[in-house]
Amino acid sequence: MVHPETIDWRAVFAASPAPACVVGAGGVILAANPAFAALAGAEAAMLSGQPLDAWLTLDGSRWAVGAPEPPMGGPAEERRGVAFLAAGEGRAIPYSLTALPAGGGLLSLSDAADEHCFICKVFSSRDKFRTAIDDQSEVIVRVAPDLSVTLVNREFAALFGVPPRALIGRGLHDLMPPDSATATAALAARATPDEPASAAEESWPCRDGRERWFSWRRYAVFDGAGRLTAVQAVGRDTTRRRLAEQERRRLEAMIARSPVIGLGWRSGGRMAIDHATENISRLGLDRRALLDSGAGLLDLVHPEDAAALRGWAAACPPAQAGDAAPFPSLSFRLPGAGGERWLTLNGWCAGPGRMEGVLLDITERRDAALALRERERRFQAIINSAADFVGLLTPDGVLIEANEAALRFIQADATAVCGRPFWETPWWIGCPEQPLLREGIVRAASGDSLRFETTHASPDGVVIHLDCSLRPMRDAADAIAFLVVEGREITRFKMTEAELVAARRLAEAANRSKTQFLAVMSHELRTPLNAVLGYSEVMQRGLFGPVGNERYAGYVDAIHSAGRHLLDIIDDILEISRIELGVVDLVEEIVTVADLLDRSVRLLATRAAEAGVALTLEAAPGLPPLRCDARRVVQILVNLGVNAIKFTPPGGCVRLEARPASAAEEAEGGLLLAVRDTGSGIAASDLQKVWEPFGQAGNAHVSGAGGVGLGLAITKALVEAHGGTAWLDSAPGHGTTVTLRFPAERCAAG
Repeated sequence: MVHPETIDWRAVFAASPAPACVVGAGGVILAANPAFAALAGAEAAMLSGQPLDAWLTLDGSRWAVGAPEPPMGGPAEERRGVAFLAAGEGRAIPYSLTALPAGGGLLSLSDAADEHCFICKVFSSRDKFRTAIDDQSEVIVRVAPDLSVTLVNREFAALFGVPPRALIGRGLHDLMPPDSATATAALAARATPDEPASAAEESWPCRDGRERWFSWRRYAVFDGAGRLTAVQAVGRDTTRRRLAEQERRRLEAMIARSPVIGLGWRSGGRMAIDHATENISRLGLDRRALLDSGAGLLDLVHPEDAAALRGWAAACPPAQAGDAAPFPSLSFRLPGAGGERWLTLNGWCAGPGRMEGVLLDITERRDAALALRERERRFQAIINSAADFVGLLTPDGVLIEANEAALRFIQADATAVCGRPFWETPWWIGCPEQPLLREGIVRAASGDSLRFETTHASPDGVVIHLDCSLRPMRDAADAIAFLVVEGREITRFKMTEAELVAARRLAEAANRSKTQFLAVMSHELRTPLNAVLGYSEVMQRGLFGPVGNERYAGYVDAIHSAGRHLLDIIDDILEISRIELGVVDLVEEIVTVADLLDRSVRLLATRAAEAGVALTLEAAPGLPPLRCDARRVVQILVNLGVNAIKFTPPGGCVRLEARPASAAEEAEGGLLLAVRDTGSGIAASDLQKVWEPFGQAGNAHVSGAGGVGLGLAITKALVEAHGGTAWLDSAPGHGTTVTLRFPAERCAAG
């Protein structure tokens, strides 16, 4: 038996493979064995007298110099936990701390992890950890806070064709593409223990010119004190998935350009559609709305074709592996706003309760076939009984048939003209359009249609106008077999057209004369009227002394009021004259709606007060500025306000409103200005009439209110000059509302 006193414990301590050190009560290393020194990366002799905290932290706590006992809990026979190296990889290592009788303790580091510590299990064996990461299919790289590489696995090293140890110590910016290195550096700068991770998919250009893609998951590693010790990045090669995605997008782009439309649906019930390619918009259908609505194929097809579609789907056999035998297609109609469309559907069973297929729009092809048959039928009827000129030509322009109406006009029989080039027949000899006919025959023989007007003269000198058309006629092989030429007499229409053109010119000239006359007369009337207003205003103010008789003062006021009224009428006549002449110049600026309303209300306030009418203003908050001719808009609002006050009895109300247009009112959006009154209202029969120049409502109350009926006509023209619209809502006894909409493009950014 060996007695304890005969054992050289110092030799045992030095030879122990487990890293260990003796720590004094003040946290100073008294002795360390070579295994501990190797782990710390220093000589054993150099560690003696150094603070333990400079090399190791226990469970995230520091053993402060001078502390009488080990940290975390006071004196204990033995304590276990996890220690973190202060330098290097910052890895966690299980430790045990045994108190010594003289104070301090014996610290032993172990590769055997506590069974309840996951970190200890992962890092208990350096070889196991290396084997674990090397066996991963992902690329793994771990860097220190300064972005120097501390660990890589074989997959990462294989990207460079070198062993993993050749990359240790290299800077990350020298190895990874700029985007990936920058993302890792950014995580190292911003990561916290609460938010230690990030993920991204990034490109990796290869040395051979190819491009690979990696989906990176990056994790920041912190020690117990919350200090960043490392950043580990794990990348999964997503190149194949990326290429597959690119291939899918290319396929979708090809499908979008293709006339063939892909579709997937459930075979039961209404055949609910669960997949449709983007090019279904060719049929006037919105793909997203179609899928979100849960509509089925039976909801889309024409009701008369629903039974055929249901029977066709029921008869479709289940798909068999390697079976490429086609199943007969189905043709059906698809109703729509633009009319019915004809489709063919080829489908197959894609699984239990599900079918897939492709749609092809055959509307144009079907219409063309029907039209060709219809043209053939009609041609046979026309050639025998039509009153128009009809002929049949070979593709090179030789006449082979002519109807009786055409032969009767040239006073000849078929034998005299058939077999000759059409342009050399009596209809076209000497005709100015003969070259056009020859060119048209060439074009028609290539498949085009031609239509033009010409004149023909009969042998007895009768000249007629013809509307001629030249069209190709195809056979079953879709080759052009004949050319059909038709000539419809339009002599009467040409004469009527000439008369209408002459009448329109006379009417336009008369209207211009009227407008010019009104403009000239209005200017001529303003000159003496300005004198009347000026002198009457001088007399009103008594600039040269009071008027001798009090009755004269009343007469002067009446003269001035009548003159102002007459001047307003003349101004309206001048305005409508300029509008009819097309002289509406807008001086545009950006103004706030509140400013326009305030200016209008100030101009209307006195008139409203004199009439005993309440004048109010209502503007929605946050209205955008308006790009407009501010003077014209104020003129519009004042015109409408004066009308509203004029036709509102005392005690009534006139309100100016401003608000944005809702989607229900105007799909284009924009700004709405409205003038609303509680007056007598307008009969439905007069709602359109009041917009016309000099048009007034027919009831006696409105007609007796004064004015010549130009205010609304001027308002409508000025609003339309701004690109807007105006409308009126009114009913007898319910007041009147005039609404103006300015388009969205005139609403400036706030």
